[in-house]
Amino acid sequence: MVYETFLETVKNSLKERLGAEFTLAIQSVTKNNGLILDGLCIGKAEEKTAPTIYLNAFYKAFQNGKPLREIIDVIMALYQNSQLPENFSFEELLLPDQIMDKIIFRLINETANQDLLKDVPHISYPDLDLSLVFCLSLQKTEDNLLTALIHNSHKKAWNLSTEELEQAAKTNTPHLFPARIRSLPEVIKDIAIKSAGKDIEEDAMDEFFDSAPLTPPMYVLTNITGMNGAGCIFYEGILKDFAACCDSDLIILPSSIHEVLIIPYNKDISFEELADTVFSINQEEVPEEDRLSNHIYYYSRSSDGLTIAFTSFVPIGTENP
Repeated sequence: MVYETFLETVKNSLKERLGAEFTLAIQSVTKNNGLILDGLCIGKAEEKTAPTIYLNAFYKAFQNGKPLREIIDVIMALYQNSQLPENFSFEELLLPDQIMDKIIFRLINETANQDLLKDVPHISYPDLDLSLVFCLSLQKTEDNLLTALIHNSHKKAWNLSTEELEQAAKTNTPHLFPARIRSLPEVIKDIAIKSAGKDIEEDAMDEFFDSAPLTPPMYVLTNITGMNGAGCIFYEGILKDFAACCDSDLIILPSSIHEVLIIPYNKDISFEELADTVFSINQEEVPEEDRLSNHIYYYSRSSDGLTIAFTSFVPIGTENP
């Protein structure tokens, strides 16, 4: 089945399941780093908002042998879990006073998102090739995180300045999404335990990781949800306090938009080798829409500032596939 036929088949199958009161449409949506995805927008006539479920990955699963009926079941479940809270009022989003405590920021690559940045208020850090964009945090539960990107049209409707958005976001984001720093072996151990389930004893896993420390030590910085946590590097005092704990300057590796790796600096570390590693991982392991940067960053305690320490000279969004 060709891609376009797959899209129409999925839309028609869901339309049949949901009923005549639902409206379904396929829309192309530009995501992070200029990636264009095909989304299925599902809504009702009386609703002012509608979730969008992206179908590109489902087509790959279909090509790999996943039955279409199972794909439809998964999409149905995603739709049912993406509903706004019952007490949510769309009218509240029209009032600046009602949205100020919902404004948060996310960190993205600047070069790869030039078209997007023309349409959204943002804080640019050109010396870092990074930008902070603003979102509304509409729902945060253990199983669901619902946000909406703030565009220039929203800022105009609310009569808010970019500076006011920044002030609100820098207050709300650390409060709603507190930072979390853990050692890389600890993070890997948690992933291994969850993946293995009951097939492995936690004591045995502890013994393995305790006997194989990383050199140099690496730490993972993200937020408590693990989603869009790279922006934690802009939380006030987070790098300064961690550098003080390490008694060292810091090297920041942009793992993805969701997290960064931190290495206490020592003179034996090769920035060039780290940059090559980051570039390779971005190319081979990180989905295009989740890539943050190919640069290696350096935090200096003396200046309390972040700079680019080394780059692969290949901007995000221009690499060969």
